Amino acid sequence: MDLDLLNPLDALVGRLLHGPMHRFTFRRDGGFTGAQVEMLLRQYGIRVWGREVDDRHELALLVKRRQAVWAEYILCRAGVPLTSPLLDPRNEAYRQHHPQGSMPTPWTEGGVGPHTLVDHLVDWLYRLLG
Repeated sequence: MDLDLLNPLDALVGRLLHGPMHRFTFRRDGGFTGAQVEMLLRQYGIRVWGREVDDRHELALLVKRRQAVWAEYILCRAGVPLTSPLLDPRNEAYRQHHPQGSMPTPWTEGGVGPHTLVDHLVDWLYRLLG
């Protein structure tokens, strides 16, 4: 049995500091790692908490509820295979027809940097494994 205490603690800290969260799930075999999805979101100013990696078929993460529609737009436009219900039905078009390289311009070149221990671990693993 895998005992993961870090990610639930990270989710709790996120909720305590920032209030309600939205949980996105996406297929594990859909061409995106959890770290790639996190780096994508951070590039657009969206921090991630409470990563869930223990399901064989899906990965999950939390974002601030007030950023959830923006995060969903970014994820759909990038072609991330979301399995959670869409918040904005207009994003279905991006999910169905995601032209490569048609992402909006990020707000900042560096995006949101790591803040928590888990963020730093994700960054380290992303640099190590790609």
